[in-house]
Amino acid sequence: MSVLKNLRTLSNMEYYKLAIFIRRDLTQIMLRDFGTKRNLRTINHVIKDISAEDQKLINDIFEKYGKTTGRQFESEMPEWFINTEQKYLSRHLWDLITYITEANSIYPLIPAEWDLRRQYQDKAISCCYGLYQELQYVQSIFPQDLNKLAPVLENIEREVHLLKGWRQSDNKRRKTA
Repeated sequence: MSVLKNLRTLSNMEYYKLAIFIRRDLTQIMLRDFGTKRNLRTINHVIKDISAEDQKLINDIFEKYGKTTGRQFESEMPEWFINTEQKYLSRHLWDLITYITEANSIYPLIPAEWDLRRQYQDKAISCCYGLYQELQYVQSIFPQDLNKLAPVLENIEREVHLLKGWRQSDNKRRKTA
């Protein structure tokens, strides 16, 4: 038995909600430069409860080699590399949300609309694969423990599964239309 159109509830669009969740999580990781953020820190931030004589010894070493009085501890990763990876990931994330939105905005009635919707769904799935590949690369390059990426990678796999399910349900609807 089918439900009248005016009595139907909106679908929860889990694939869209998960895409937004992935985008938010990855943005948080990228804002921290994948754990290598170049913060200005003094030695007291790196070593807690340092003695006064050790502090003086470290200060003398910094001054001997002409380092700034802020005693900057910088990431070993070049900033250009971090920026490049952030740009790639941001683009994949933006494309994923855009393609999902564009596919969902089409209510297909004719074959050309079904095909266009399918193309956007396919592009969204390919964005997920691109994200997955790029995150695996980032995880292999960065020296920090990036096990924080494991849940994001699992969510991307789940997103692919949900998008394929959405595409499959469209195939069933298309046959009956």
